[in-house]
Amino acid sequence: MDADIVQSVARYAEGVLGEEGFRYVSAVVANCKMLAWELEAQEEEAPAPALDRDIDMNALAIAGYLHDISTTQHGANDHVHKSAEMAVEFLLSQDAPQALVRKVEQIILSHATISSEQDTPIEARILYDADKLGRLSGLAVVTSLIEFGARYPNRSVSGDVLTAILRHIEERFIDLYQSLHTNPAREMARDKFNRTLAFLDGVIEHLSDSTPV
Repeated sequence: MDADIVQSVARYAEGVLGEEGFRYVSAVVANCKMLAWELEAQEEEAPAPALDRDIDMNALAIAGYLHDISTTQHGANDHVHKSAEMAVEFLLSQDAPQALVRKVEQIILSHATISSEQDTPIEARILYDADKLGRLSGLAVVTSLIEFGARYPNRSVSGDVLTAILRHIEERFIDLYQSLHTNPAREMARDKFNRTLAFLDGVIEHLSDSTPV
């Protein structure tokens, strides 16, 4: 039953989010599954306090598909609560078990904030990490620069200004990596994280004498 609901959720997410949005959440779901499998494999080798119960893979996948479901209709503001509401509404329309509905709602509501491990379900921690893994790469730096250009299209950018922007991006990048909850996520992100930091440091070093562009 739950597996059928996962497929219905995927189709619903694709219809609401469109091709690009669905591609992103599908990547998040794939990351969720990889992280969950890695955590369970590590648990078999050395039991960890974080896994005092089995990971609910169906609830995790559903939450992965629906965690941003409200953004196309309502934008990014308060999207966590709105997405949780839309998720509950859709799951109830599919006659999903109440326990599953409550679990998915809890995962979505919890995943976006960083709190103590005791207060956050393991599925929410996995979803948080899976959602952030795609942002820990050089592409995220390019995206940040594009967003800056779109926000300030007529602004002259000197070497000093660009250096300040890149330092800010670097600080956010480090904070994001350090916020990851699970060891598998940190291991998966480590190489990209280190390469991106090296790239940023190299660019910043060569910008000291830049002129406006």
